[in-house]
Amino acid sequence: MFKSDRQKSDKERIFTINASGKANNEVFPTNFIKTSKYNIVTFLPLSLLGQFRRYANIYFLFIAIIQSFPIISPLNPISAIAPLVFVLGLSMIREAMEDISRHKSDNEVNAMECTKIINNKQVKTTWADVKVGDLLYISENEMFPADIIVLSSQFESGVCYIETSSLDGEKNLKPKSAIKETQTIFGFNETQSQNQMSQNNNQQFKAQGNPPSPALGDFEGSIHFPNGTKKVLNGKQLLLRGAFLRNTKFIVGVIVYTGEDTKIMRNAEPSRIKQSTIESTMNKLILGILGVQIIACALSAILSSWWLHKSFSKHIYIIITEQNYTLLSAIAFFSFFLLYNTMIPISLVVSMEFVKVFQCYFINKDQDMYSQKRDKYAKAQTSTINEELGQVEYVFSDKTGTLTCNQMEFKYCIIGDILYGQNEKINNLPSPKQNNHNVQEDTSQFKHSVFNFQDNTLTGIIQDKPEYQNQSEQPRKLIIQSNDKNATLEIKTQKELVHEYLMLLSSAHECIAQKGKNSQINYQGPSPDEITLVDAAMNLGYRFEGQSANEQEFTIRGKQKKVELLSQFEFDSNRKRMSVIIKDNGIYKLYIKGADSIIKARLKPDQPFLEFIQNKLSEFSTIGLRTLLMAMKILSEQEYLAFERQKDALASSDKREQEKEELVNNLEKDLYLLGATAVEDKLQDDVPETIADLLKANIKVWMLTGDKLETAENIAKSCRLIQNDFMVMKYSETDLNKLRVQLSENKLTYQACIKEKKKKSILVEGESLVILTNNQQLKREFTKMAMGCDSVVCCRVTPKQKAEVVHLVKDLNKITLAIGDGANDVNMIQEAHIGIGLYGNEGMRAVQSSDYALGEFRFLWKLLLIHGNWSYIRISEMILYFFYKNMIFTVPQFLYSFYSAYSAQTYFDDWYITFYNLFFTSLPLIARATLDRSVYYKMNVRNEEYSDIYQKSTQYLKGKFPLLYSVGQKQTIFTLPNFIFWWGQGFIHGLLVYFISYACFDTELVNLNGQNAGFATLSITAYTAIIFIVDIKIAIYTKFWTFINIITLLLFSIGIYIAYFFISHYFKGTYSEFTPIYLIQSPNFYLIIALLNAIIFIFDLVINAIIHEFYSTETDKIIKWRREFKQLAREGNVLQKIEMLQQGKRENGQRDWGDSFFEQILEERLKSDRDQNIVEEQRAILDSKFQPYASPVNLNNSDQTNRQCQQRIELQQIQLPLQNNNIKTINYQMSQKQQQNFKNVNEDSRINHPQQQRIYVR
Repeated sequence: MFKSDRQKSDKERIFTINASGKANNEVFPTNFIKTSKYNIVTFLPLSLLGQFRRYANIYFLFIAIIQSFPIISPLNPISAIAPLVFVLGLSMIREAMEDISRHKSDNEVNAMECTKIINNKQVKTTWADVKVGDLLYISENEMFPADIIVLSSQFESGVCYIETSSLDGEKNLKPKSAIKETQTIFGFNETQSQNQMSQNNNQQFKAQGNPPSPALGDFEGSIHFPNGTKKVLNGKQLLLRGAFLRNTKFIVGVIVYTGEDTKIMRNAEPSRIKQSTIESTMNKLILGILGVQIIACALSAILSSWWLHKSFSKHIYIIITEQNYTLLSAIAFFSFFLLYNTMIPISLVVSMEFVKVFQCYFINKDQDMYSQKRDKYAKAQTSTINEELGQVEYVFSDKTGTLTCNQMEFKYCIIGDILYGQNEKINNLPSPKQNNHNVQEDTSQFKHSVFNFQDNTLTGIIQDKPEYQNQSEQPRKLIIQSNDKNATLEIKTQKELVHEYLMLLSSAHECIAQKGKNSQINYQGPSPDEITLVDAAMNLGYRFEGQSANEQEFTIRGKQKKVELLSQFEFDSNRKRMSVIIKDNGIYKLYIKGADSIIKARLKPDQPFLEFIQNKLSEFSTIGLRTLLMAMKILSEQEYLAFERQKDALASSDKREQEKEELVNNLEKDLYLLGATAVEDKLQDDVPETIADLLKANIKVWMLTGDKLETAENIAKSCRLIQNDFMVMKYSETDLNKLRVQLSENKLTYQACIKEKKKKSILVEGESLVILTNNQQLKREFTKMAMGCDSVVCCRVTPKQKAEVVHLVKDLNKITLAIGDGANDVNMIQEAHIGIGLYGNEGMRAVQSSDYALGEFRFLWKLLLIHGNWSYIRISEMILYFFYKNMIFTVPQFLYSFYSAYSAQTYFDDWYITFYNLFFTSLPLIARATLDRSVYYKMNVRNEEYSDIYQKSTQYLKGKFPLLYSVGQKQTIFTLPNFIFWWGQGFIHGLLVYFISYACFDTELVNLNGQNAGFATLSITAYTAIIFIVDIKIAIYTKFWTFINIITLLLFSIGIYIAYFFISHYFKGTYSEFTPIYLIQSPNFYLIIALLNAIIFIFDLVINAIIHEFYSTETDKIIKWRREFKQLAREGNVLQKIEMLQQGKRENGQRDWGDSFFEQILEERLKSDRDQNIVEEQRAILDSKFQPYASPVNLNNSDQTNRQCQQRIELQQIQLPLQNNNIKTINYQMSQKQQQNFKNVNEDSRINHPQQQRIYVR
């Protein structure tokens, strides 16, 4: 039943268009969508089945089952069943709430309305009721209810525009088009009633489509017309469910895929369940604890058998025979197994789930990770690996849109052998950070490009300015011939070459022109690069106005121009090029643009401009610019028609896409080079600082990019991935033997760097990487070097190679993180332990595939170094503490067996056992694991007088925080020795609790009411002591207190226990009956609790003091420094206090961790004092030097005027060089007469100051 609700059909589509009745229903699934997991009948069994996939739940189910047998269990079954039901119930309630939400969503979607065409009329129906083969009428801004083949549209050309942001996050419009034949048959003009379709709409046609697949652009099909003709369909005709119709009044289409067969549902696969390293380690430790538990049970059972064998003859009530001796031993084993099951905490897993959900909430709401540019907060899309964020060892980053803004600026263009732009001089851009351009930014949508390109010569050529006639008429003599010599285009002058170049920019693209107010055009396209080039052509006078299925329109210097668009071959990451075939004034032209390595390989020999362009491209790459080559060729009419015939002949082939790719590949050869473009992509804010801190945190950063080696190297230097003191080793050879030599040389360099303790980096090209990783020996040597480098840059790599590089490192048991913003980064994001997607200009595919989503790369700093570090520490300490508190609780049960003739009797009351983990001890621990902070870098301003010092202290601490990251990287907390230490503490503390409780109560003494201290008294006293020990220990180890911590500790732990303590007095037939009343009257009760806590926590405090004094960590140093600084600020007179403190330390020969900051503050104060002395000295010089010419001079450090002067004149300034090359400006004014006198002073007006600064008149 469950499977049938989500049935899929993997058969090839063969169906009837406009079928009546149930012609297509029997083969294909309905359009009813069901994303919910359960219904009323299936919820309980399926949800329970899911819960028992966890081994811990199976373990506690086993405990509950055997505890239900009275012959085995010394405990009430409720003590095992209640916690299990509570834990399962919480998880199932969460599942139910999530599934109810999915049901509501499903019902809303299935009930949405659409318009079906039946018998030439429009009929309203629901999405759930449409079927394969139905004709639909879709209006503008309407969402497609299923995957549809467009048959006709508003436009005669059959073109329509769709937005697929709900599928891939791309907001740019995509053109789709009906084929001519269906546009003619199913189209209608606007004069007809929309309720009266063409009579042809009643015809039936056979259609074919390939089997459903998740690939969004993958579609191959055909339509068979009644006259026997067959027309091929492809992705250009497919409109996907979930997409919207835009800028088109209507379309008519036929449904090809429904329900689970649609692309969006095929992509809606369940997310991978990731398990963190800590959780994996915890599961192994639980197995170890289970082994210890079994050994303890076996030991107790053996001792029980021994005692029975030894004592049964002395006790007539013990009846033992050879037949029941073995049975009694087995029963004893399982009885002890029930008593000792608290070694494994039942609420640990569900508590961790709650904590991780809260951690995700704080990540999602962090104001420091809010991107104003994107209007996006950080988003945690999984909660299972929060602590893994604090253990990352390798970060793999895309470049474009991840480290850079993906906001392109058109910088240079090469046309022929002439460079245009920036005054024809390539400016050095050592750090391509984002500049502030004089372009108004559209706040509604992040802009893809800016245009500040200026070149008077190019503009003069385009605009036919007389003064540039010589440059315009510069001879070229470029003759472009078709391969069969039947067509020729001769480019005689630079102006004609410029025309072809700009026509290429404005026509060879996939952009859509959206017209706004005042005829303004906004281009939308598949990539920012594409938009930038079309935008550049528009700004240079070649304005692309739009296109239909077979025509492009332009405005060139105010004149309208149309060309026939014959074919368009899209860009993809494998082709790395894009081309179009147009017919311009009867000439068939193929325009192509692409990566330089791809285009160069396809050029016709002896290109006249190639050498010049190659040299310039090398210069561009050194300053980090993105480059493309522009080329073209001419086709004769015969060549073009032959190409079309070959393409049409592929319609019936099973491998038509591969064969078409090969056909286009052959066409895009023998090209003529026209020029190149150079576009700058600015670095995002704080990228260099973020990467520097990641390297400081010992996180190795690898940049994976498709750019050429020189460009990648420069960007790596700009973002401080490669720093000045790094030794760079390169791998660029594509020949195996040469690569071996390069590897050997780099190996020697690598070893020398290790000896000299130099930092090192590797640059490797994609082709070299393939050779290195395919040879096992080379792979081992290269991997060893790469893993030892501080950074690695892989250039010219494909999306598949990115994932392979991540897998290479992941296989070495290193914690990896991959971050990117585009669809080409999805593979590596999914391959890494942690995948991070950036909200960018290239859609949402990366975000949708990621574990965490960020608005900007710089937020990685806080996600890893703060949230990641905190999550690791919190979860690690939580697990250790859970096992500690369960061990201290279990030990008295174990010890009591020695005092009860190994009879497997419980030391604690059943209800006390039940509530221990569920209520009394869990909430304070959950609150601590959610809110505790080891340390934070922000200093809250408590005294406005010293706000600047507080700000500097925040920056100082932030610079130290990367040093703290090693806590998680080296897994210093959740380790086997630490686990044994905490578990050992629990064992020792359990011993103390049992024996001190036992020793301090004299069972022979009676109180005033004649009651004596019995077994129940010992039990509840020990239990109460354990509650206080566990809670006070949490308080001691809590570093950051909040109101929630206090409430959970005092009210929801100790408070609830005290309330239960008194209520349990009324429970008949339990240990608690009458016992609480006796205990509150007994001084021993209070003394035992106080004594136990004193012994245990004095010991803890001594251990902690020794650790902090002799084994202090960077965290301890920061905490100490923060306290020291706060104390100074609280007392006031911060500067004097700092000076006294430092003087005392110097006298004692001490130097602490934070002294460099205090010394920096003092140095700045001294510099400020020296600066003031210079100002005062200048004041005295002016008073004496210019007294004859000016009234008494009023000097100040601002623009305040001299009120003593009646006639005012322009401001006079003196600039003084102060400390750190700063400039202090002193202002004063003179009257007009005094000013004239001053001007008459000759060169003697220069101030006789040591710095010889000149007084000048503005």
